Amino acid sequence: MCRAFVRMAAPAAFVAALAGCGKPVTPPIDPQHVAAKIQSTLPKPYVDGLVIQRAHAQGKRLVFDLRIPYASIDTIDLTKLPAMHQQELVALNNAICHDPDLEHLLERHYEISRRFLDRNGKQVIEVVASNAPYCPTLR
Repeated sequence: MCRAFVRMAAPAAFVAALAGCGKPVTPPIDPQHVAAKIQSTLPKPYVDGLVIQRAHAQGKRLVFDLRIPYASIDTIDLTKLPAMHQQELVALNNAICHDPDLEHLLERHYEISRRFLDRNGKQVIEVVASNAPYCPTLR
């Protein structure tokens, strides 16, 4: 009887071990993995002629580089930067509310930023989200 139990138990254990093989593996949620996923879709247009050019990780931050192809830092009206910063912070929070990967990054204490670069690659402004936004319509 003991031999019969062993013969029955061995295939059952083998089947149980194989059952875990078919489960999809969830990729880690960190800036490097999310950046790689997003980078495969870039470059793409943003608004007003701007281009989302690159997604990359810098430490605990996911960074989006947005190019302003028609302007250089010397021709940009610096008095408009505070309003642009506020507008882009709202837009970034809205994007986070509609992207589970971005929301998960913030929940895990990572940051997300948008860097606006002039046509020569010089940074004009950077908008950083470090806290998960309140997304009332999606909860």
